[in-house]
Amino acid sequence: MKAFPLRQVHLDFHTSPWIPDVGTEFNAQAFAQTFKRAHVESVTVFGKCHHGQCYYPTRTGVQHPALQGRDLLGEQIEALHAQGIRCPVYTTVVWEEDVASKHPEWRQMTKDGHFAGWTTASDGSPGQPGIWRFNNYLNPDYQDYMEAHVRELCERYGKELDGIFLDILFFDSKGCWSEASMRFRQKHGLLSDDRATFEVFQAKAQAAFSEKFTRIIHGLLPKASVFYNCGNEGNMMPGVGPRARQSHMTHFEIESLPSGYWGYFHFPRMARMQSHWGKPWVGQTGRFQKMWGDFGGIKPQAALEYECFRSQALGGGNSVGDQLPPRGTPDPAAYELIGAVYAQCEAAEPFYEGSESLPQVGVFSASWPGMDGGKSEEGAVQMCDEAHYDTQVLDGECDFEGLELLILPDSTVITPDLKRKLAAYYQRGGKLILSWRSGFDAEGVWALDFLPLTIQEPEALYPTYWRARGDFIPEMSHSDRVVYQQGVRCQGGDGTRVLVDRVLPYFKRTDIQFSSHFQTPPLAHPDAFPAVLAGERFIYFADPIFREYRQSGNIAVRDVWKRCMEEQIGPAPYGTGLPKTMLVVPRRKGDDLLLTLLHYIPVRKSIDIDMIEEPSSFAGERLRLPRHAKSVHCDGSNQPLLLVEEGVFELPPSKGRLLLSVPGFFETAPSDRLCP
Repeated sequence: MKAFPLRQVHLDFHTSPWIPDVGTEFNAQAFAQTFKRAHVESVTVFGKCHHGQCYYPTRTGVQHPALQGRDLLGEQIEALHAQGIRCPVYTTVVWEEDVASKHPEWRQMTKDGHFAGWTTASDGSPGQPGIWRFNNYLNPDYQDYMEAHVRELCERYGKELDGIFLDILFFDSKGCWSEASMRFRQKHGLLSDDRATFEVFQAKAQAAFSEKFTRIIHGLLPKASVFYNCGNEGNMMPGVGPRARQSHMTHFEIESLPSGYWGYFHFPRMARMQSHWGKPWVGQTGRFQKMWGDFGGIKPQAALEYECFRSQALGGGNSVGDQLPPRGTPDPAAYELIGAVYAQCEAAEPFYEGSESLPQVGVFSASWPGMDGGKSEEGAVQMCDEAHYDTQVLDGECDFEGLELLILPDSTVITPDLKRKLAAYYQRGGKLILSWRSGFDAEGVWALDFLPLTIQEPEALYPTYWRARGDFIPEMSHSDRVVYQQGVRCQGGDGTRVLVDRVLPYFKRTDIQFSSHFQTPPLAHPDAFPAVLAGERFIYFADPIFREYRQSGNIAVRDVWKRCMEEQIGPAPYGTGLPKTMLVVPRRKGDDLLLTLLHYIPVRKSIDIDMIEEPSSFAGERLRLPRHAKSVHCDGSNQPLLLVEEGVFELPPSKGRLLLSVPGFFETAPSDRLCP
């Protein structure tokens, strides 16, 4: 068994005490063989669920009444280990219904004295009955209860316990007003009632809890894996977000079910960040048609292929979420699906083993405590993926040496440390693209004083329009393109030039003053404040173009951005000219260049979710590489791709995924920007 398993299943078992026949069909041998046949290396099995039910004989909590003393968890562990399958144990922290009903004094409290609780269903829709209640993990009595439970698991199963997955370690955004929370906030000087203070409070609370419980677990079982599931959002403030608990976890699991509220563009920015943090990681998706707990919901095989292949290409493993039916027999269709995909993942593992990523462009986090920059980050990564630039997502603690260009999307806040590092990077010849409010510090003061820019007030008249200069993009110089989001006014200093003019509407649309159906049309002449400015090794967009693209799919802003990228660092070195729907991920393995090409297209064919029902073809497409690439081989084939012309290769008529290698690419590479 590998030191870190790459093919996992997260086996949910949130089972109500109202269900009477739990485990009645459980057959330990058949259970374990189901996972073995599906090429699964690790299964996260349940010690305690959100209902507060334990699945083993417990002295510290409440066993599910239907089990009547049966050790269902122990049977699962024994059977899985007999098949050589690892099985860390799941338990829950904040959502624990049994404790919430028995100990209301342990609940999270809002400012007005109410209990905190989820206000929507798991898929984000309102009105579903049965919403989880929030317990306060800072309450000392609740911590004692949790410690007794964790110690019981460690002592009961001993070396058979491979690890512990502690779920839902977070506060409701309005639930930090209990007595225990207020004591903690007062101790750390975090009494202000604003979102930024809340985020810092939550990070410190998570760090304190995870430090304590990892110390307990590793004091009993030094080799056990430990993971706290409570969000993966990056942040520019040091120590906030996953960084707060990073040192207390053995690995990362990036929960991102594309058919849930995350969508298909959440995972790439998370994976492109945490894959560079020096710990093993898996992408956690689901086999469900929709969301967690979707009994009977099976997604198409092409969808799970794309989700798992993408994680593998970015350097991670996979964890597929499932939920065991109450009677204890896994859904056969789920494991036919998982097995079909994991067999392909297993076959590809030797291809990736020992390889490393090759990011060319750094994308900074656009988030700050109290500020949601997720759409901007997703838009930036999405643009780069479509243009085939490989990226690394950066937070406030990252080193970005070796990256050719840095993108500060829309709202990146500049800390003193980041200002120092950015100035040094720029002085050494580094290149920057920034947009909208990026470049300001936490107090709203322009921080990048080494750039000749003056950023002024927001533009009051919007939506506005872009009109490109003829010497920049001739085809966009005779027609105006709308930008829906509100931008800012900017002016450039010495050495800057205007690439795109901003054209204002006749007036701001109101209930009284309006024209036509939607936005007010543009004036004849450009405004004094431009839309896009270029200077020495930097380009500034006065509009939040990355959120604009993620929100409305505005192709015009993406195409202008792409032209700017090419002006700064040239076209993408691997895959320029391939369809935007095709993901190209480069990696280095010794002197060989590895390329993963994925062609799966999410389609909004339903009202609620994007779906991938079938793979798409590579037929007729041509792969463009630096000219010194002499041959390209498909993994498992001795037959090279057809060389059409120097550096251009014809792709085969296969579908879905191509694993390509360019032998000796780095050994013979010229010392230029294409080969870091």
